[in-house]
Amino acid sequence: MLKTAATALCLILGLAAAQAQDASGATSGPSAAVPPPAPSDDALPAPIACTFEKVFVCEASGCNPSQELGTIDLPARFLIHFGEQIIASVSDDDLPHISSIQSVIGDGDTLILDGNDNMAAWAIELSPSKPEATLTTLAGGKVLTAFGTCKPAS
Repeated sequence: MLKTAATALCLILGLAAAQAQDASGATSGPSAAVPPPAPSDDALPAPIACTFEKVFVCEASGCNPSQELGTIDLPARFLIHFGEQIIASVSDDDLPHISSIQSVIGDGDTLILDGNDNMAAWAIELSPSKPEATLTTLAGGKVLTAFGTCKPAS
Protein backbone atom coordinates (compact mmCIF):
# COMPACT_ATOMS: atom_id res chain seq x y z
CA MET A 1 0.00 0.00 0.00
CA LEU A 2 2.92 2.31 0.72
CA LYS A 3 4.22 1.70 -2.83
CA THR A 4 0.83 2.60 -4.31
CA ALA A 5 0.60 5.80 -2.26
CA ALA A 6 4.16 6.81 -3.24
CA THR A 7 3.45 6.15 -6.93
CA ALA A 8 0.23 8.17 -6.78
CA LEU A 9 2.06 11.07 -5.08
CA CYS A 10 4.77 11.04 -7.77
CA LEU A 11 2.14 11.09 -10.52
CA ILE A 12 0.27 13.98 -8.89
CA LEU A 13 3.49 15.97 -8.40
CA GLY A 14 4.53 15.30 -12.01
CA LEU A 15 1.12 16.45 -13.29
CA ALA A 16 1.26 19.59 -11.13
CA ALA A 17 4.77 20.40 -12.40
CA ALA A 18 3.70 19.90 -16.02
CA GLN A 19 0.67 22.18 -15.56
CA ALA A 20 2.84 24.84 -13.91
CA GLN A 21 5.33 24.65 -16.78
CA ASP A 22 2.52 24.98 -19.36
CA ALA A 23 1.08 27.95 -17.50
CA SER A 24 4.47 29.69 -17.31
CA GLY A 25 4.99 29.35 -21.06
CA ALA A 26 8.26 27.44 -20.64
CA THR A 27 9.49 25.68 -23.74
CA SER A 28 12.28 23.52 -22.41
CA GLY A 29 11.02 20.09 -23.45
CA PRO A 30 9.62 18.42 -26.53
CA SER A 31 6.12 18.34 -25.05
CA ALA A 32 6.12 22.13 -24.99
CA ALA A 33 7.05 22.40 -28.67
CA VAL A 34 4.41 24.04 -30.77
CA PRO A 35 4.35 23.09 -34.45
CA PRO A 36 4.77 25.99 -36.86
CA PRO A 37 1.58 27.28 -38.44
CA ALA A 38 0.70 25.65 -41.74
CA PRO A 39 1.38 27.81 -44.77
CA SER A 40 -1.63 29.33 -46.45
CA ASP A 41 -3.09 27.40 -49.39
CA ASP A 42 -1.79 30.12 -51.72
CA ALA A 43 1.81 29.16 -50.85
CA LEU A 44 1.33 25.47 -51.62
CA PRO A 45 1.72 24.01 -55.12
CA ALA A 46 -1.43 22.70 -56.77
CA PRO A 47 -1.95 18.91 -56.77
CA ILE A 48 0.07 17.06 -59.39
CA ALA A 49 -0.27 13.70 -61.12
CA CYS A 50 2.89 11.66 -61.62
CA THR A 51 3.42 8.63 -63.84
CA PHE A 52 6.48 6.42 -63.32
CA GLU A 53 7.38 4.24 -66.31
CA LYS A 54 10.93 3.03 -65.64
CA VAL A 55 12.02 1.24 -62.44
CA PHE A 56 15.28 -0.28 -61.24
CA VAL A 57 15.64 -2.48 -58.15
CA CYS A 58 19.09 -2.58 -56.57
CA GLU A 59 20.48 -5.09 -54.07
CA ALA A 60 24.04 -5.76 -52.94
CA SER A 61 24.45 -8.06 -55.96
CA GLY A 62 23.51 -5.32 -58.46
CA CYS A 63 20.63 -3.44 -60.10
CA ASN A 64 18.04 -4.73 -62.54
CA PRO A 65 15.06 -3.23 -64.36
CA SER A 66 11.64 -4.10 -62.96
CA GLN A 67 8.16 -4.20 -64.46
CA GLU A 68 6.63 -3.18 -61.13
CA LEU A 69 6.94 -0.27 -58.75
CA GLY A 70 6.74 -2.24 -55.52
CA THR A 71 3.46 -4.07 -56.08
CA ILE A 72 2.08 -1.70 -58.73
CA ASP A 73 2.41 -2.65 -62.40
CA LEU A 74 3.96 -0.05 -64.68
CA PRO A 75 3.03 2.59 -65.52
CA ALA A 76 2.47 3.52 -61.87
CA ARG A 77 0.42 6.64 -61.21
CA PHE A 78 0.40 8.84 -58.11
CA LEU A 79 -1.49 11.94 -57.07
CA ILE A 80 0.55 14.32 -54.91
CA HIS A 81 -1.63 16.69 -52.88
CA PHE A 82 0.53 19.27 -51.11
CA GLY A 83 -2.34 20.85 -49.15
CA GLU A 84 -3.41 17.53 -47.64
CA GLN A 85 0.24 16.37 -47.34
CA ILE A 86 -0.53 13.01 -48.99
CA ILE A 87 0.41 10.85 -51.93
CA ALA A 88 -2.39 8.65 -53.26
CA SER A 89 -2.07 5.61 -55.49
CA VAL A 90 -4.06 2.52 -56.40
CA SER A 91 -2.65 -0.97 -56.00
CA ASP A 92 -3.00 -3.77 -58.56
CA ASP A 93 -6.05 -5.04 -56.68
CA ASP A 94 -7.74 -1.61 -57.19
CA LEU A 95 -7.52 -0.64 -53.52
CA PRO A 96 -6.50 2.96 -52.78
CA HIS A 97 -3.32 3.61 -50.83
CA ILE A 98 -2.47 6.86 -49.06
CA SER A 99 0.99 7.80 -47.79
CA SER A 100 1.63 10.87 -45.64
CA ILE A 101 4.21 13.39 -46.75
CA GLN A 102 6.45 14.07 -43.77
CA SER A 103 8.43 16.94 -45.25
CA VAL A 104 8.71 19.06 -48.36
CA ILE A 105 11.89 21.02 -48.96
CA GLY A 106 12.73 23.19 -51.90
CA ASP A 107 15.75 24.90 -53.36
CA GLY A 108 15.37 26.89 -56.53
CA ASP A 109 13.48 24.78 -59.04
CA THR A 110 13.69 21.52 -57.06
CA LEU A 111 11.25 20.04 -54.55
CA ILE A 112 12.00 16.97 -52.45
CA LEU A 113 9.19 15.19 -50.61
CA ASP A 114 9.81 12.37 -48.18
CA GLY A 115 8.09 10.01 -45.81
CA ASN A 116 7.84 6.42 -44.71
CA ASP A 117 5.20 3.78 -45.07
CA ASN A 118 5.11 0.19 -43.76
CA MET A 119 8.83 0.06 -42.90
CA ALA A 120 9.82 1.64 -46.23
CA ALA A 121 11.39 5.08 -46.53
CA TRP A 122 10.73 7.06 -49.71
CA ALA A 123 11.68 10.34 -51.37
CA ILE A 124 10.44 12.05 -54.52
CA GLU A 125 12.40 14.72 -56.36
CA LEU A 126 10.51 16.89 -58.82
CA SER A 127 10.49 20.34 -60.37
CA PRO A 128 7.57 22.78 -60.58
CA SER A 129 8.73 23.87 -64.06
CA LYS A 130 9.95 20.57 -65.59
CA PRO A 131 8.03 17.31 -66.00
CA GLU A 132 10.79 14.90 -64.86
CA ALA A 133 10.47 13.18 -61.48
CA THR A 134 12.40 10.55 -59.53
CA LEU A 135 11.07 8.30 -56.76
CA THR A 136 13.41 6.31 -54.52
CA THR A 137 12.37 3.85 -51.83
CA LEU A 138 14.44 1.88 -49.35
CA ALA A 139 13.11 -1.27 -47.70
CA GLY A 140 14.19 -4.78 -46.88
CA GLY A 141 17.79 -4.31 -48.02
CA LYS A 142 16.69 -3.12 -51.48
CA VAL A 143 16.69 0.28 -53.13
CA LEU A 144 14.06 0.94 -55.77
CA THR A 145 14.42 3.93 -58.07
CA ALA A 146 11.69 4.98 -60.50
CA PHE A 147 11.79 7.61 -63.21
CA GLY A 148 8.77 9.39 -64.61
CA THR A 149 6.98 12.63 -65.24
CA CYS A 150 4.56 14.88 -63.36
CA LYS A 151 1.99 17.40 -64.54
CA PRO A 152 -0.78 19.43 -62.90
CA ALA A 153 -3.66 17.18 -61.84
CA SER A 154 -6.83 17.68 -63.84
